[in-house]
This record gives sequence, structure tokens and C-alpha cells, in this order.
Amino acid sequence: MLRRAINREKLSRGVDKPRAINSMNDSILQAPAAHAIDFGYVQGAWRLIESMRSSQADPVEPPTVSELEEALGEAVEKCDLFAKNWRNRVYRLELARGGAAVAKQMIIGTDAKFPCEYDQLGRLARLQIPGLRVPEVLALLPAKRTYVMELAPGKTIPKLVWDRKHSDDPLKACELAGKILARIHLAWTQNICPMPVDSLARDLAATPWRLSSREERILQSAFEGLARAEVRMGQVYYDYKPANFLFEDDELFLIDPPGTLRQGVQLWDFSIFRSFMRRELWRFSLRRPFDRYRRRVIGKSLVAFEQAYLKSFTDSNPEPRLFAPAVRLFELQRTAVLMTMQKAKVRLAWKRHPIARKNRLGNPLANRLTLPLLEMEKRWLFRRLARELPR
Repeated sequence: MLRRAINREKLSRGVDKPRAINSMNDSILQAPAAHAIDFGYVQGAWRLIESMRSSQADPVEPPTVSELEEALGEAVEKCDLFAKNWRNRVYRLELARGGAAVAKQMIIGTDAKFPCEYDQLGRLARLQIPGLRVPEVLALLPAKRTYVMELAPGKTIPKLVWDRKHSDDPLKACELAGKILARIHLAWTQNICPMPVDSLARDLAATPWRLSSREERILQSAFEGLARAEVRMGQVYYDYKPANFLFEDDELFLIDPPGTLRQGVQLWDFSIFRSFMRRELWRFSLRRPFDRYRRRVIGKSLVAFEQAYLKSFTDSNPEPRLFAPAVRLFELQRTAVLMTMQKAKVRLAWKRHPIARKNRLGNPLANRLTLPLLEMEKRWLFRRLARELPR
């Protein structure tokens, strides 16, 4: 069954009409239920792509200063657009009484989905995890799919990586991130279950990539070798990446909460953080090849994250000999999601789709150049997976 799932979509196909999308027919935009088990992140990327195609350029009007003032109950001195992409707008607010706040607006989505993100802030705050600071929600503007929260201090972990003045901060931040993620997973774990290899095989089969015969054999061996691995199941954070946290005074401040309630394998969150830090290490090595000390710090930060996470559990799930290949398989799934999204962005920009105007999907040239880099990462992950699989 696994081999059939891998080979089913072996031939390369364009972004426009993959078989995985055509089979969904009119239900393409129906995301899984809030508490449904979901392992299909590549298929979820296809749903998101379809919503991008069907969306208008700016389906929601920006909030006005008067609307923000009414929701906050106080005067707003200044409102500047701080960042924007095809999904969100982020505004920095200067308050008349002093101080600042952040307003985040959901562009792509539904009114029903809007409450989920700020609800997650409350859920995380109630966990009362040491070292984790969750910004307080100050106001809601449901008609504009906007919420206002307090402005968090500090620098993101990727910025700390490049900051020579605070050489030990990346290590401290990553160690703390590992402890926090473990506490989140301990609170959110519902079951310990076998690895869902059949679901992962079906999901990876929906990826618009071309696998060599050797890569197919490695993937088949991974599914067979990990079929009995026990993993933690429950709510996943989904986007637990270093750029979503600010580090200040030995605390991590959350700046981008989960946008959707998802239930799945929690090891996904661990793999997300590790894969993003590995990319930062690669990027740093290319730009500063002679800064060996800083590269060692980044490498130690990755180790600190993993050790802090694992030490928080009395039992290892999966068992130690299967932990590395299981994480690598989810890293490969994450790369598959990125490749699916990146190819769609390139295609939409080439077709001059309204959502791609004004570089809302990112720089078109950078998007095209990212594809061969993702292909290189895919090949590297397969080589590592082959070495880490138990003999």
C-alpha cells in the first residue's frame, strides 16, 4: 500500500491541476474540523493554493484609525503599516497616552476562522509556562478580522544569530524554546500512538516533486522502519519556528500564535524549529564562511534545543533509536509543503494573478531561486534519512 501511495504521483505535474486537487472537487476549501486528526499538510497546502487562486486582491479593507480608537477605547496617535503579505497585514500603533501596540489583520480566511488565532493566545497564556510571555489582546475588530495586542520587546532568534554583540543569546533562546515546546506538548498530548505512516505516504504522494528510484526506496524503508514507532498525538502548534518568538531578558515573547487548531503528531513542531535553525546555519555559513566561532554557537544552539526538549520527558516517544529518522521524515514533509507552496507562488506570479501583484507573494526572482535550493535540501534530507534509519 505504501509503495502504491509513493508511486501514484511519481510523474511530474504542473501546479494548476494536480490529481490530488481534482479528486477533492467542490470540497477543496473545506479544511479539517478544528479537532480532527490531520497529517495531510501537503494536501493542506493545495487547499491554501486554491483559496489563493479564488481570492480577491484585497478582500478586506484595512481598519481605520477611528475604528481602532473605538475598539481600544483610547486615542491612537499613529497607525503605520509595518508588514504585509498575501495572508496578513500588521500595523504598528502609537498610542496617545504613550506606548505602542500591534494590530494584526487576517486578509485570507473566513469570519469563522478569525477568532481562532487570538483564542490561541489565551490558551497558551493559561498554560503558565515559565519563560514564555504571551502578549495580551487589547481589542477586537471582527468586521475587519483584526485584533490588537501589546507590543512585545526583544529580537527574533534568527536576528540573534547574526548579532555579534550577544554571542550566547542564540543558545539561551534555543534551550528555552526546547523547554517551552516540551511543556506545551505535555499539556496538549492526548495519546501515544503508532506513527501514521499510511497517512504520511498519501500526503507526500501529493507533492509536485520528482523522486529518484533511490529516494523512493529510502522513503519506503522509512515507512516500514517507523511503522511501529510510538509518537505523541494531540494538538500541534504547527508553526513553531524561531522567527515567531522574541528573546529578551531570558524570556521568549510569542508574536505569531497558531492560526488553526490542529491535531496530529507533535513531533512535527520539533522538526519545524530544527529545520529553520538548520537553514539559518547554512545561510550563515554561506555569508560568513570564516566565522567559525559563530557557526559553532549556532550548532550548539541546535543541540541545546533538542536536549532541553528531550530532558523534559520521562519517556522518549519515539524510542531513541527511532527519534532521529522520525524527525527527519517530518522535516522532509515540511520541505514538501514549502516546495508545493513555492511552485504555486511562481506559477501565480507568471500568470499575473491579482494576489501576486505588488510582490505580495514575495519577490518573484527570489521565489524562483528558492526552488533549486529546496531541491538541494530535499536531496540532503534523503541522504540523512538513509543514514539514520535502523539497520
